[in-house]
Amino acid sequence: MNALKSNKAELLSWAVIITGALLRLRQYFLNRSFWADEASLAFNLVTRNYAQLTQPLDYQQGAPIGFLFVEKTALLLFGNHEYSLRLFPLISGILAIYLLYRIVREHFGASGLFAVAALAIGWDMAYYSSELKQYSSDAAIALLLIYLALRLLDDEMPRARNYITLGAVGFLVIWVSHPSSFALAGVGITLLILKLMRKNHAPFAWILALGFIWLASFSVEYIVSLQNLAADEYLQEYWGKAFAPMPPWSNWRWFYETYISLMGVSLSTEQISTWLALALGIIGSASLFIRKGNLAAILALTTIAALGASALQKYPLKSRFMLFLVPIFLLVITEGIRWIYTTLKKKNRAAALVLSTLPALWLLYFPLTVTSSEIRLTRPDVGMRPVVAYIAQNKKADERIYVYHSADPSFTYYALMFGIDAKSPGVMMGKSIMSKKRALKSFLEDVDALEGSGKVWFVFTDIVDCGGCEGNMQTYYIGELNQRGRMLEQINVTGANGYLYDMTP
Repeated sequence: MNALKSNKAELLSWAVIITGALLRLRQYFLNRSFWADEASLAFNLVTRNYAQLTQPLDYQQGAPIGFLFVEKTALLLFGNHEYSLRLFPLISGILAIYLLYRIVREHFGASGLFAVAALAIGWDMAYYSSELKQYSSDAAIALLLIYLALRLLDDEMPRARNYITLGAVGFLVIWVSHPSSFALAGVGITLLILKLMRKNHAPFAWILALGFIWLASFSVEYIVSLQNLAADEYLQEYWGKAFAPMPPWSNWRWFYETYISLMGVSLSTEQISTWLALALGIIGSASLFIRKGNLAAILALTTIAALGASALQKYPLKSRFMLFLVPIFLLVITEGIRWIYTTLKKKNRAAALVLSTLPALWLLYFPLTVTSSEIRLTRPDVGMRPVVAYIAQNKKADERIYVYHSADPSFTYYALMFGIDAKSPGVMMGKSIMSKKRALKSFLEDVDALEGSGKVWFVFTDIVDCGGCEGNMQTYYIGELNQRGRMLEQINVTGANGYLYDMTP
């Protein structure tokens, strides 16, 4: 009977894993255009060799050198297109689901299905598995390190191969994922504490060797790359509000807002869900320290390391930068659900099943509805690619192109793909601005400079402000163009637009 239940749970788990994989594959094969940040990173990958990728990147981009090398290799092997550059994030996104499944199967039982399902169907995790960014690989690598650490700690007699595997993987992934250093800190400190408490029978030299290898790798990576990112004034200012307060009690609200941001990328910001998840997380944290202190220590110390780096203004904790913490968050909630069931089943098994299942279903309902809605709305023919393709096909030799400042990176990347020389005199890039409120004024200054230039294509995407106007901001820009010229042609897709104007007085 128990074997039958186990087989059913296993089949249900694999159904969830496959569903999560299919969701990610669907997003991947939609092959939507790169948005600004992706295009900025893609432009660096296309125009630089491996050595040049170790230098500060254009467009204020920052990514681990190992991640950049993986992407550059994919580009050289499979060509310059979205499919090749999103392949590694896709593989990482699917691998993260599987690694979480392996952890919960061995340490949480049937309750672990909640964590796997939440990771599989969550929209942010699925979306970033098909985006040219390192966030899905951050989550997969954090889970890989936790999984390898648990294998090592679960051995009654320490085996050298487990230490060698963990040491080698840690040495490498520091170059691929910035948050991996937080997970390695959590694992290393846990091993040291257990040794000092005489609960770890491994030779002290093995633990010291792990720490030395990881610290050496991190130090070199910091000198080569991280110190440049840490010193970037633009990134420091842009993410200023995402750094933890120091001292912590100087701004308690930051912690609440950061928790809401974590809920936003993991489950839901729906009010009942936020309080329910918090309660389950508190219960789960206490239960996990009692039941499985090794795992609880790794999860807690990883989170503390991330908070420490944030307080030192080295790592912002907000939205997508916290995706690596999502599996940790889901694991402690899962433990809270498991505790409710195991505690209540001693008195009434049916009541225990209902009272543990209902919170799980409530928390899963909202991400499921968001993902379902996003699936219906997501289209392949969006973004800058169709606009640049249309202009490349229809533009006449005497026509100029004006690119709104926020469209610069995505236009520049796709211009390479479709044979437009973005650096030619016939292409004018809008002036970069620091103040959003100056956006419309700066644009009008550019337009006035184009008066008498004949026919000009105006390319827009990511209009974020027009100096205080409300409603459809692009309407204001087009309205100003209509007062200065005559529209001849247009190409409109979701997320990007191109307009041909005759600017003759």
